[in-house]
Amino acid sequence: MHDLFTTWLGQLSFIVVFSIILMGLKRLLGRHWPTGLLIIDFWCPFLIIFTHFLTLQTMADSIVPYEVISLMILGIGLTILEVIQRGEILYGRFLKLYWRASDLVVILVYGLALIFHFIA
Repeated sequence: MHDLFTTWLGQLSFIVVFSIILMGLKRLLGRHWPTGLLIIDFWCPFLIIFTHFLTLQTMADSIVPYEVISLMILGIGLTILEVIQRGEILYGRFLKLYWRASDLVVILVYGLALIFHFIA
């Protein structure tokens, strides 16, 4: 189990197997599956943990605290942008926008950590 989270091959295989299980669950539930919920939305917590293990292997420290700070800054920025553009914050719209933006940031950081792991 330890190798599943600490090696890049175990991490990617975990994401693939987890996604296949979620696709099966989505197909099984059919119309009861929430309409706006994507499989990629479940990846975020796992990729943050995987980024931690990858960066610990290549560097002395983890990059995850900086990633969390960047996600906080992203949330503040999206809040300010939402207020400027719409004049109000609609929580459902904001949370969906923030979650999708954080998905992109987390996937990008994990991809960079994976590339850096191969280079170093």
